[in-house]
Amino acid sequence: MDLDLEVKTIRNAPIFTGIDPCKMRLLACMSEQITFEKGDYLFRCGEIPDAAYVILKGEVEFMAQTGEGMSVIGQDGPGAMIGEVAILCDAKRFTSARALTPLSVMRINKDCLLRMIQDSPQFSLSIAKELARRVMQVAMHEGIHAQ
Repeated sequence: MDLDLEVKTIRNAPIFTGIDPCKMRLLACMSEQITFEKGDYLFRCGEIPDAAYVILKGEVEFMAQTGEGMSVIGQDGPGAMIGEVAILCDAKRFTSARALTPLSVMRINKDCLLRMIQDSPQFSLSIAKELARRVMQVAMHEGIHAQ
């Protein structure tokens, strides 16, 4: 995948809405493109996070330890940023991510991601909005509603 296609993919990702195109291009240049085969793990529960990923092509599933063992708790596809929560919380990963299909991702190392957050208020706000959206999605799934 070439740089222009990476920039186009992240430009369409909700988390990058409103980000200066020059910063997107810089992010694409500073990241590493990696491919995974179906069944490969991007990261595992309990690992110390060193990167976040933007899915360029393919699907990923998330698994977490539950009372019944490892259970699939969700999935994501092109344009999604994954793995950023553990970096932001400065905590070990609480889920595993596994390729459901052949997968192409942009790997954004931890320092680059944190620098982008510091340097771009719009990017910081986009991340906050995406995390809030996820919290609302979980609440709705659990049957919690606003009065």
